[in-house]
Amino acid sequence: MSVAARAKRSSERWRTVLVAILTFALLAVFVVRLADIQLVRAEALNAEADGRRGVTQTIFGTRGPIVDANGTVLAESVDRWDLTISPRYTRDLQPGIDRVDETLTVGDALVQIGAITGQDPVDLQAKILAELERNPDSDYLLLVDGLDVSQFEAVRDLGLPYVYLRLNPQRVYPAGSVAGNLVGFMGADEPLAGIERSEDECLSAEDGARVFDRGADGTPIPGSMTTRPAIDGGSVQLTIDADVQFQMQQLTQQYTSQLRARSGTSIVMRADGTIVAVAESSTVDPNDPTASDSRDRGSRAFTAAYEPGSIFKAFSFAAMLDLGIITPRDELSVPWTYTAPGVRVRDALSHEVKQWTAAGILVNSSNSGMVRLAEPMSTADYYDYLDRFGFGERSAVDFAGEQSVALRNPANLDAQTQLNVLFGQGIAATPIQLASAYQALANGGVHLPARLIAGCTDAEGEVTAPEVGEGERVVSDTTARQTLEVLENVVTDYGYDTFPIEGYRIAAKTGTAQMAYEDGSGYDPNRMMISVAGVFPVDDPQFVVLTMYDSPQTIRTSGGAIPAFHDMVNLLIRHFDIPPSTTQQPEIPLEWTADQP
Repeated sequence: MSVAARAKRSSERWRTVLVAILTFALLAVFVVRLADIQLVRAEALNAEADGRRGVTQTIFGTRGPIVDANGTVLAESVDRWDLTISPRYTRDLQPGIDRVDETLTVGDALVQIGAITGQDPVDLQAKILAELERNPDSDYLLLVDGLDVSQFEAVRDLGLPYVYLRLNPQRVYPAGSVAGNLVGFMGADEPLAGIERSEDECLSAEDGARVFDRGADGTPIPGSMTTRPAIDGGSVQLTIDADVQFQMQQLTQQYTSQLRARSGTSIVMRADGTIVAVAESSTVDPNDPTASDSRDRGSRAFTAAYEPGSIFKAFSFAAMLDLGIITPRDELSVPWTYTAPGVRVRDALSHEVKQWTAAGILVNSSNSGMVRLAEPMSTADYYDYLDRFGFGERSAVDFAGEQSVALRNPANLDAQTQLNVLFGQGIAATPIQLASAYQALANGGVHLPARLIAGCTDAEGEVTAPEVGEGERVVSDTTARQTLEVLENVVTDYGYDTFPIEGYRIAAKTGTAQMAYEDGSGYDPNRMMISVAGVFPVDDPQFVVLTMYDSPQTIRTSGGAIPAFHDMVNLLIRHFDIPPSTTQQPEIPLEWTADQP
């Protein structure tokens, strides 16, 4: 074999070896790569693939409605949709994508979406580009929220594979500010006030989910979808009457303005404790709560405590009657001022010694007379009655933000404060506590819990109502009746023509209370709380009405609240078609004359 031939064969062998080596090297690289993909990084790569392909969408449940006693809707959730987009799919799309029988580029799509939703297409595109700059592989962007039904249908009909429409109900309040202070409102993620907050457990929905795989063009892969349905929230029915509530708000605002008062609060309650209306002079529209001052977004009827003043005397009088230490006809000589070691009590206006009966002392709202009547009553017995009337604890409504005002231990009170409590000073109460205490007098002496919630009906139709129970007897039926009969004389003999309503027996007590400085340093001479609380009809008690005004300027005595009380009672008579009384007011002497020799 020639040298040339041998060289040629040697070159071929080396070429074969080299090819084999290269082939083996490539095979080794492939094997290593395959092992890396299938063994080392398999879990991470699978997760990444699932993240690109798998989609989980929330199915929002619908929060339940809030309705009044007659079914009038005060709060409800309406269907709205969020328009979301997969930015990374728009990045890869080219002009001329088929859409049914015509073509629509991403730019054209944004123009149409903008026309449907009222958004600027340039702004929409800027949002997408900003999201892609943040994350080139972004698979989610909320582009537009709050689409209504017509907008939803129009966007859906565009047939865009990278656009998704998600049902997201929104809260609306059809009645606006009517009962807004009671209904409350929602924040971005949770209830913030009122019934929305206190009854959240009933109203809340449980969200569901929709899970599916998505193809390269962003459309769901058939057969890949699984769904967990949402569970809608329950419906809360209130005891209030929206029509009465509206008119009570109008009257409370009217008289707050006429009196130039800081605020006004009024309550209507049935004799069984159900609340018909709670009106505030400063209201909140839950559709736009930020338009109201933060102090006006709740209900002062539950959240503000005041020294009640003379409307509290009705409970002191009832306690003494029930203990048997007085009768309405007991006769006393009542000076303007009562003094004892360490104490001094006087009436609002100076007067000569009056020959008043016990009934006359209550009707004439005599502080010194009340103290004289109470001399035989132990402080422990008195505070036991106050506790049973409902003072010292939150009302059964348990309203969001409701203030709890504890009764102070009488053993820790000085002698002056112990006496002051008899006429509503040195003790604080919320308006709802006061109305609820008058309910006991209207209900034959039995205190029933105040109720604002009639019941909760869940998504399955099961109704849960608050337990009412038999209530607690505070005073005897006779005591309650006699107290109301005495208070009738306030209406008939007070001297205000606007107090009585012809044909109806009405019991009421007026009050003018000093208001303490917020730091507790004493009483502010420029602030008074004027009020009227009452029950009617006395011969068949049905309603309690309370109206209070903080710091009135035009009339600073309780007489300023009488026209409001009159109009509110008249409203209830008309609205509920209450028939006139069928019995006459009994004659109870208010004064007495000493026997002449």
